[in-house]
Amino acid sequence: MRKSIKFSLIWIIILYVLYFIFPYFISIKISNFPSSQVIYDSNNEEIWEIVAEWKYRHRIIDYKDEKYDFLKKVVISLEDRRFYYHSGIDFISFFRASLQNLKAWKILEWASTIDSQVIRNSLWLNETRNYKKKIEEFIYALALNKKYSKDEILNLYLNNVYFWYLNYWFESASIYYFWKDLENLTKAEILALATIPKNSNNYDPLKKKEAFEKRFNSLLNTLKTRKIISEEEYKDIKQEKLIWNTEHKNKLPYITDFIAKTPPASLPPQWGGLEEEWKIQTTIDYYMTKEIEKISYNAILKLFWKNVTDYSVIVLDKKTNELKTMIWWIDYNSKNWQVNSRTSLRQAGSTIKAFTYYLAFKNLWLSPSSKILDLPVSFQTKEWYQYSPKNYDLTYHWEVSLAKALSQSINIPAVKLTEQIWVENLLNFLKKVWITSLNQTPEHYWLALTLGVWEVSLYELTRAYSIFAHDWNLCDISFISENIWKCSNIAEKKYTDMVSEILTNRYFKLWGFPINSSLDFPYRNVFVKTGTSRNFRDNWAIWYTDNYIIWVWVGNKDASNMKWVSWASWAWEVFRNIVYYLEPDNIEQKAKENIDEKIDNYLEITSPLQNSVYYFDKNKNTDSQSIKIEFSTNYNYDKVFYIVDDEILKNEFWNLKKWFHKISVKLMKNWEIIETKSTNISVE
Repeated sequence: MRKSIKFSLIWIIILYVLYFIFPYFISIKISNFPSSQVIYDSNNEEIWEIVAEWKYRHRIIDYKDEKYDFLKKVVISLEDRRFYYHSGIDFISFFRASLQNLKAWKILEWASTIDSQVIRNSLWLNETRNYKKKIEEFIYALALNKKYSKDEILNLYLNNVYFWYLNYWFESASIYYFWKDLENLTKAEILALATIPKNSNNYDPLKKKEAFEKRFNSLLNTLKTRKIISEEEYKDIKQEKLIWNTEHKNKLPYITDFIAKTPPASLPPQWGGLEEEWKIQTTIDYYMTKEIEKISYNAILKLFWKNVTDYSVIVLDKKTNELKTMIWWIDYNSKNWQVNSRTSLRQAGSTIKAFTYYLAFKNLWLSPSSKILDLPVSFQTKEWYQYSPKNYDLTYHWEVSLAKALSQSINIPAVKLTEQIWVENLLNFLKKVWITSLNQTPEHYWLALTLGVWEVSLYELTRAYSIFAHDWNLCDISFISENIWKCSNIAEKKYTDMVSEILTNRYFKLWGFPINSSLDFPYRNVFVKTGTSRNFRDNWAIWYTDNYIIWVWVGNKDASNMKWVSWASWAWEVFRNIVYYLEPDNIEQKAKENIDEKIDNYLEITSPLQNSVYYFDKNKNTDSQSIKIEFSTNYNYDKVFYIVDDEILKNEFWNLKKWFHKISVKLMKNWEIIETKSTNISVE
C-alpha cells in the first residue's frame, strides 16, 4: 500500500513538473513570417502585393480591436471551444479523439487546440504529422501559455492560418478572395473564410464550390446551435450571395516590377513587429495613369499604319518632382514586356541640344538673338575623315538666330556651337546632370554628341531636364512618399531661362510648327523639346507645363524603323492628348496671349510639314507605302480636295513616289474655293 501511494506521489510530482514547471524552462520563439510588400498609390489605392519570398501572402494586423470580435467568436467556436479554459491541451478533446482513433484503428482526429496550431504553423509548417510531433506540440503549447496571454496566442493564430493560394493569414485571404480589408467583411464573408482552413485544398471556394458550400452550411448550423449567431443573423448569412474576387490582376504591373527591382536602400525601412505590414506608399496616381494609358493607346492605334507600335510615358508633378505616372509598354503581358522603355537605352536625338545651347549662352556669352550661319560645313576628325552634318529637312536657312535654330532643332548650328564650347565640356555637363550612360571619352562621341546619336535612358533625360523645369535646380525623381525631395543648384538660372523661353514661347515655335499642329498649344505655357533617332527608330518629346513634367517615347521594341516619319515626331501625337487631359485652358495666358484673335481664319497642313523627307522602300509594294495628309483649319467648309502635283486624290492617303512633290489642300464652301494651302516634300 505504501509503495502504491509512493509510486502515485512520484507520478503526480512528475506530471506536475511536466505540466506546470518544465514549460517555463523551454525556450520558445514564435517565428514571424516575412511580410508581403504591399504597394499603394498616392491616394492609398492598393496596386499589388509582392509575395514574400515568392511563397507567403502575409499581412499582419492586430485583432485586439472590437471590430474583429465576430471573427474571433467564430474561430474559437469552430476550432477550439474551450480555448480560454485550458493551458494549451484540451484534455476533453484529447480523450474523445483518442477513443475515436482507437475505434477506427486509425488517426481520425489530432485534438489540436489553437495553441498547438500556432506551434505547428510556426515551427514545422507543412511537415508531416506523427505522434512524436504531436507530443512536442503538447509540450510547446504548454510553454506557449506560460509566455503569452490567451489574447496574444489568438492574435498569433489569426496571423498564421493557411487559406490556399499562398495566403497564410486572414487579412491576406480577405483581400485575395473578396478584395476587401478584413474589417469590412460581412458576417457571411467572415464565415466563408473560416470555412477554408480546415482543408484548404478540399474546400477551395473558387474550384470546389460544392464541397465548400456543404461545409459552409454545416458550420453555419453549428454557430446557430451554439448560439454564436441569432436566428435573424442565421437567415441573413444564409441568404447573402457571396461575390468572390476571381480576377487577381496587377493594377499597374510596370510599377510593381519597378518597385520589386529597386535597390532596398531606395525604399523605406521594413516595419518590424507583428502589428504592421511592409507598406510601400508610392507617389503614383493610379487613376491618372489609367487615363493616360487609354489616351496613349488610342493615339498609338492611329499611328499603327506607320509602324509605330509602342510607347512609354513618364509624368512628374512639377511642384514636387514626384513620379505620378510611369508606363513603359503598350501590352505588359506580351512576350516583350520585360523591356523597360523607361530605363532601357535609346538614341536621344535632338533632346541633347537643349544642354548645348545652355552652355553656349553661358560659356560663349551668346543670347537667343545672336546670329549663326546655317550653311554646309565639314569638320575633320583626328583620323582625317570628313564629318558633314546635315539638317533634318536637307535645306539650309542662311543666317538664323539661336532662338530659331533651337526652336526648329536645326542640326548644323548645334554642331557648330558644340565645336566652340568643346565636346568635353558638353559631356562633363551631361554627366553633371546625371546622364551616366554616356561613359566613353569625348573623342568617342565627338561633335555628333549634340545630335544625340548615342544612347541614354528616358529616366536619365527626364531627371536632367529638371534644370529647366525647376529654375536651374537639378532634382532627383521621387517615387516613394516617405522620401525627401532632393535638389541641388548646378546651373545658372539666367541661362536656363533663355532655353526655357525659346522652347516655351509660342511665337518661336510657329516658325516650325503651324497653328494648331501637335506642338501648338493656345493659352497654355508648354515647354517642348523633341528628338528623332537615326533611321527613325525612336521619337522623343519632353515638355513641362505649369503643373507637370512629361516625357513620351514612341517607337518599336524590336528596334524596327518607323515609316514615313517626317521631322515632326509621332511622340507629339501622344503628348498633345496628354497635355489637354492634364492641363485645362490657362485663363491668364489666354488673356495675355490671345493669339487666335490675331489670326482670323487659317488653313495649315499639319502633316506632312514643309520640306519633310520620306524614304521609299523599293522592296515593298508601292500601294502599301503611303502617307496621310492632315490639316487644321477654323474655316467653315463642306468639301475638301487633296491634290498632289496637280492630281486630285480620292482621299487623304497618297502613295509615295520618288521625286519632289507639291501637296495641296483646298477647302470649298457652296462649290466655291475658299482657301488653299500647299507644302513641298521630297521622297528619296
